[in-house]
Amino acid sequence: MGGAVSNADPHRVPFHRTRHIIRVTIARTAFLVMSTRLLRAAFTGRLKEIWVGDSHAALTPARELGAPLRHIEDGRWVCHLGPRLQFSIARQGLPPAVLRIFRLVGRAKNAKNVLWIYSFGEIDVRCHLVPRMEQPGTYDFVPQYLERIREAARATGSERVLVYVPPPESDVAEEQTGFPVVGTLEERTRALHLMRDAMHKAAAAMSDDGPRIVLVDCIDEFSDENGIWQWRYTYDGLHTNDEGRAVVRAKINEVLAAEAGR
Repeated sequence: MGGAVSNADPHRVPFHRTRHIIRVTIARTAFLVMSTRLLRAAFTGRLKEIWVGDSHAALTPARELGAPLRHIEDGRWVCHLGPRLQFSIARQGLPPAVLRIFRLVGRAKNAKNVLWIYSFGEIDVRCHLVPRMEQPGTYDFVPQYLERIREAARATGSERVLVYVPPPESDVAEEQTGFPVVGTLEERTRALHLMRDAMHKAAAAMSDDGPRIVLVDCIDEFSDENGIWQWRYTYDGLHTNDEGRAVVRAKINEVLAAEAGR
């Protein structure tokens, strides 16, 4: 039997690919425009704080996701890198294009005064760690993750950066396409606390030859007696609501005050 004859023009790009190219082009253009605005803010002394990382970096300081790179208010910015894992940051570091922008920010006169806050790890806990959490070496990526953050801090000219510890697990968060929830709530809570312990241990063991890594840990404030998200602090079981944001801001102020007293 003869095969079907295709009338498709080999030089035509399929519609779905064209649509993808358009989306990517628009996103890159928007990021470039906002990068220019970020640099202008940095060099005019109007950049005060920037959150970098997963959806918690976007939705802890603000109520909406918005553009990947955007100004929130009063010199505060968000750089949302999408659903990236703490594990993948440990292995590959931040995206080179993002680091290039950060290095330019680091050349600003007041670069050392900018507060950088990084957030990764919640997806690791929710989707990946439970099956291997008790195996030796499972959390060996955590020290390397903090070292990658310190590399970024060097690029930005920072003497100290904050790293947000992932918030508690919840039994009300909806499962997202591509990110299936793995393990029971109790198992995921156990995985989170093992990550938390690894982060504190790694931060305490870091050498003194680089920017300081300071953890922002609100797990105790957010958790009920079983270690689960208290509903009062979250609007969807994953991210903070206004009351939760106030808790994080208070913790940030607390750790900064402690840093000032060093």
